[in-house]
Amino acid sequence: MRNKRILIILVFIITCCYFLNHSYASNTATVYLSSNKDMVEKGEEIEITVNIENRKTVAFDFSLYFDTSKWEYLSKLENANVMDNRILFVWYDTQGGKGAKEGELAKFKFKAKEDGLATFTIQGEFYNEKAQLIQTDFKEKQVQIGKEESILQKQVQEEHGNNLQSSNATLQALRLDREGLTPNFDKDIREYYLTLSNEVQDIEVLAISENPKATVEIKGNTGLQEGLNNITIHVISEDKVQNNNYIIHVTKTAKPELANTNLEMLAIENVLLEPPFDISETNYKAEVSQDTESVHLLAVPENEQASVQVTGKENLKEGHNLVSILVTAPNGFTKKNYQIDVYRRNWQEEEMYQEQQQENKDKLEELYQIQELSGNIDGVQEQATAEQTKKYENIAVWIVVTSIMTFAIMWIIWKKRKNR
Repeated sequence: MRNKRILIILVFIITCCYFLNHSYASNTATVYLSSNKDMVEKGEEIEITVNIENRKTVAFDFSLYFDTSKWEYLSKLENANVMDNRILFVWYDTQGGKGAKEGELAKFKFKAKEDGLATFTIQGEFYNEKAQLIQTDFKEKQVQIGKEESILQKQVQEEHGNNLQSSNATLQALRLDREGLTPNFDKDIREYYLTLSNEVQDIEVLAISENPKATVEIKGNTGLQEGLNNITIHVISEDKVQNNNYIIHVTKTAKPELANTNLEMLAIENVLLEPPFDISETNYKAEVSQDTESVHLLAVPENEQASVQVTGKENLKEGHNLVSILVTAPNGFTKKNYQIDVYRRNWQEEEMYQEQQQENKDKLEELYQIQELSGNIDGVQEQATAEQTKKYENIAVWIVVTSIMTFAIMWIIWKKRKNR
């Protein structure tokens, strides 16, 4: 019986809470601000509207607050008074409740003065047809004046090149507002790769030249289309003689797995790559002997459906040779080009290389012999130490035995004398 009473009390409490909450929600109005534009340029006009929802009101007075450093108030309404950053607005229904308002209550016009993010706020009192105060929630409104300065734009202002050679047409920095650019930026690498989802329309590109007086032109980073897009960063030297193109190959796709052009493994038989293979690197160096005319190369793509085409690995000439590994993704149009600068030594360099190798080998053997000799000396010293220790142990045993025997003889003599 007691448990039943407790259950009834709990149900009663829950029911009361529900109705109290429902009553509060139904009696609470929301007063919010809206605008005809979310972003404006300096000098442009905007309209801010005060709205009420969930309740009708027959009388109200509110204060609309704005930033006077960013906005100039333009409206001249009869029921409004302006004091500094505050607009005081008063209204009441002259029809005895028939003209009660819901939705739009008033509209104010402003003109943008300075760039930045500006916030409009509102506070006030609102009454229903029974002259009762309506419980009200207030919501503010933010408007951006001018284009918001991004992190990359701030970096452009703070970071400048310091190479003043008039013929310099290289970049000092290349960054995007998106992650995933490969390889890591290097001023001597001209091609880069990026895969994006279809939702991305524009990419912000930060490109800083080594010579601050060089001209940098960026094209193709807006209005990206599904498929392959190329962003070109064209750098023209101060003297207008030299120029370089940095290209970012951008793939927009809903299936990024079909745009995978990464290699899982890249190696040359019996040859070291510099730097060691890494998924984020596309440019490598290698050095081969003078008698090497071709290299055996292993290139395995992450996606087994991707195709790999290798050129330049045969008929190597003395000096620098460019070996290219072109990976085409399963979608058929996304590509990535890995490059290995293979240097084949000439006869003179080969002789010097072999001499150096022999010298290194001799040094290693000499070091090994020194270590071995040092080990032998340590062994001899350990043996001598062990023999000396054994000698001392024998002497100690002899002293102990002699002492015992001397003590026994003296005890026997003393015993005989006592018996007499």
